[in-house]
Amino acid sequence: MGLASSALAASGCSVIGRELATQKLPAEIDLAASSAIPADPFWRLLNRAGYGPRPGDIAKAREMGVEQWLETQLHPDEIDDTPAELIISGLSVYNLDINSMLGYDSGDGYRDLIWATVARQIYSERQLYEAMVEFWSDHFTIYAKANQNIVFFKIADDRDVIRPNALGNFRDLLHASVRSPAMLIYLNNVRNFADHPNENYARELMELHTLGVFGGYDQEDVLNVARILSGLTVKRKGLRPWQTTFNNRHHDNDEKVVLDQTYPAGLGEQEISTLVDFLVDHPATADHIATKLVRRFIADDPPAELVAEVARVFRETNGEIRPMLRTIFLNLKFITAPPKLKRPVHYIVSAIRALNCSVRLSKGLHTHFQAMGQMPFMWPTPDGYPDVAEAWASNQLARWNFASAFSQNQINGVHFDLKELLELTEAESQADRLDLFYTLLLGQLPADLERQKLLDFVLAGDKPGEKERRLHDVIGLMIAGPEFQLI
Repeated sequence: MGLASSALAASGCSVIGRELATQKLPAEIDLAASSAIPADPFWRLLNRAGYGPRPGDIAKAREMGVEQWLETQLHPDEIDDTPAELIISGLSVYNLDINSMLGYDSGDGYRDLIWATVARQIYSERQLYEAMVEFWSDHFTIYAKANQNIVFFKIADDRDVIRPNALGNFRDLLHASVRSPAMLIYLNNVRNFADHPNENYARELMELHTLGVFGGYDQEDVLNVARILSGLTVKRKGLRPWQTTFNNRHHDNDEKVVLDQTYPAGLGEQEISTLVDFLVDHPATADHIATKLVRRFIADDPPAELVAEVARVFRETNGEIRPMLRTIFLNLKFITAPPKLKRPVHYIVSAIRALNCSVRLSKGLHTHFQAMGQMPFMWPTPDGYPDVAEAWASNQLARWNFASAFSQNQINGVHFDLKELLELTEAESQADRLDLFYTLLLGQLPADLERQKLLDFVLAGDKPGEKERRLHDVIGLMIAGPEFQLI
């Protein structure tokens, strides 16, 4: 009875959170004020530094100005996020400690991890923060089905490693990741012993997490990093099991050399912290992180000058993340950047946000993530989901299927209220209605010729309810089109 009561209370929190979030509509929408021109800084900011605007968000951002909007987003703790927090508080597994989680089925853990992530992307006001959580989750990828229980450790990693450091300092983030039980289990450092070194984590620590593939290290460096990391493992028994621990009996205490830096014999656990700081301070790490950030937010082919500037900021601030983001978003290259294709999760979430949908976790949503190839935390290799159009552009049929099902309210668990949205304007005519949805989804009013063609299609419906059905079809066409997919 007690467990049932707790479950009902948690479910109630989720429902209240969703209702509070979807009720945050403006009293009305001024279409002219809400529309954007190509490369509009506010439209691009809300689409690239987050998951796209909800109704009224563009007008609010304009009132704040670019710099104030950015500064507000860079300090998420100062943003009231009650609806999203209520939704997360209703999760049965996500909020437990690791020992309690291990008593659940892994499917329950995976369900909560997915929903904790996607619900925040949809409902949170802390949009840049969520975008950076996704960025670092890709950078420090942990495949959530690598083994039966890894998902529970990934939940802890999400809560204790990625989220606390997503807008902080890369040094702190890397130190936390190196001691993440999820990372040590996933990349096999729990099987890294002095007499039998396992190089898996050592290689990815340098190739993916810090220096990059062209960071100047060789196989001997990989082996010596593995030796430094030997004995760093996850405690399985005794007090506070399943926490990271250092076992000196399994540590290689002999001298090592990594990229010409000597680690004298007998340093023990201190070697690990020294190594992490060395990797953060290495010039290749600044270049690698800067390249990935500029690729994510500017262009698939990152402009070299901006990469160099962001890398300089990384070095001068000792890895502070906020200054790097200011450098990116306030740079002219952000405004003049070429269009960038939304990745599948971004594509789905931005459609949901644009039409202020009410969403609950469902197999329907999972089906479309899977069909497009980006089920969260399901990339099986440690390099993370790709961040370039080439990886995603060929799978258009899955996007079109989503757009069609979504626009017709045929995805279980996802619903938008056409009537409620129409009430945001004095949209009496079908032309006004088209303008509303065009502005919500594409950020600008349609050209006269395009408006007329769409209007002719809607008005051709002469049976009861057919005009509304055709309006739903037009909404699906907008979502499937390149103007919505490209930001």
